[in-house]
Amino acid sequence: MTASKRKKAAAKATPEFPALRDFFSGYLHQDFQDEYGSAAKAAKAFCGDASEEEIAAVHAEWRTWRSQLGNAPATNIATSLRAMGAAWQPEGVDDLDQFGKALGLA
Repeated sequence: MTASKRKKAAAKATPEFPALRDFFSGYLHQDFQDEYGSAAKAAKAFCGDASEEEIAAVHAEWRTWRSQLGNAPATNIATSLRAMGAAWQPEGVDDLDQFGKALGLA
């Protein structure tokens, strides 16, 4: 394998949003509704449980991820969430923006 191919393989193996992946899989897992009642309550639970550094990392990655999504349809949003370990199925970007507020983002 050439050095160029090794770099590309390493880049693919590195998760793009590690803090979001940890957050989504830890708080928006398949039982999040039973455990928290809603995605917004899961976000608030995270904010109560996490360190300031963890919250700051999730906020930074959320802003980037949300910006990349733009006005994507619900199916694209759900696919992106599932790829990062979330079971939450928002109905659209309005749900994402409400969720962002629950995370403490304006």
